[in-house]
Amino acid sequence: MQKPFARPHWLTGLLLMSITCAASASGVSPALQRLAQDFIAQHPAAQAARADLERAEAEARASSQPLYNPEIEVEYEDATDITKTVGLAQTFDWAGKRRARDTVSKDSIRAAQAALAGARQDLLGELLSELGSTITNGQAAQLAQRRVDLLNDFLRLAERRYKAGDVGRTDVDLARLAVSEARMQLASASAEATAADARLVALVQPPAGGWPTLPALPENLPAFNADDLLGQHPLLRQSEAEATAARASIAIAQRERRPDPTIGIRGGKEDDDTLLGVTVSIPLFVRNTFRAELDAANADAIRAEQSYYNRLRRAKGSLQAAAQRYSVTRAALDYWEQSGQSSLKGRIDLLKRLWETGETSTTDYLVQLQQTLDTQASAVELQGATWDAWVAWLTASGTTEHWLGL
Repeated sequence: MQKPFARPHWLTGLLLMSITCAASASGVSPALQRLAQDFIAQHPAAQAARADLERAEAEARASSQPLYNPEIEVEYEDATDITKTVGLAQTFDWAGKRRARDTVSKDSIRAAQAALAGARQDLLGELLSELGSTITNGQAAQLAQRRVDLLNDFLRLAERRYKAGDVGRTDVDLARLAVSEARMQLASASAEATAADARLVALVQPPAGGWPTLPALPENLPAFNADDLLGQHPLLRQSEAEATAARASIAIAQRERRPDPTIGIRGGKEDDDTLLGVTVSIPLFVRNTFRAELDAANADAIRAEQSYYNRLRRAKGSLQAAAQRYSVTRAALDYWEQSGQSSLKGRIDLLKRLWETGETSTTDYLVQLQQTLDTQASAVELQGATWDAWVAWLTASGTTEHWLGL
């Protein structure tokens, strides 16, 4: 089968090294690495994939063994003359079936190794995604709690000023409504944070020191060649190995149509005469030519090859989409960090002073305060979206373990 990604290993190695170095320039914390290592070591799906690899290796050892064992024949006949013979028969693999099966088993091992790497990557992607969701939802819940605290302070201040005659009853009612709305938002945010934490705990036990923080993400993706990158993607390596094994299985089906002869040698006594004989037997594939098995092997090889190319096309699209998604979200986050974040500093205190001095109405104060807090909440969501985009890029490029330093 044609291998579109048959490129020098040193070139692919340099590509992965450059991506890894650029991605981890900010550094993945040792705490996150330990969490990922413990998670992979203990997760049942990874252990099941590891067992599949051990099974493939055992089957490869079995395939390398001779197909036929010798047979001993003992004959005794008590008639007019007593006949005693002992024989040894051996069937020979003249068609080369063992060599063909050994080739298939090696490809099966490659497929199982890639499947194990793919399972590890999928699990790590799920872990990183849930970790990001837990941290992001936790930050959103903290921001919702801050909204409640600020509006509670404002309500108490509005009630004191109402008693002093500085503001009207409507202002107090508006403040109370704002507190009620903030409490509902806090309840929703807390529920989402609790659910996210529960999903993460279901995946992995919380570390003694708490969940690790998320590392800083690169501002830009490194330049990459899609063909070189996808050539090392675990799922594509698995699919390619499976297609190669299916193609090699055609040779097995072809050799199964060739009969293997059995040669036997026997010796003994018939009364006082010495007997010595040689037998040769060859099965005749007349009633069953095993043509259907060959046709099935051909069809399976075509299916596996086309499945590989289908995965390849989808993987290219996913890679480009993930790269564009990360570039867009990261650019928006950069803009917020460079301009929007600094403009919000001190804005809440400024709004409070303006309201206390009467330069802004209660309605305007509440509207601008809510807008300020909503902007901060949107920034938290944007950080979570950027992290999700980064995890999607790692999954699409097959570099999750490289980035984590595993």
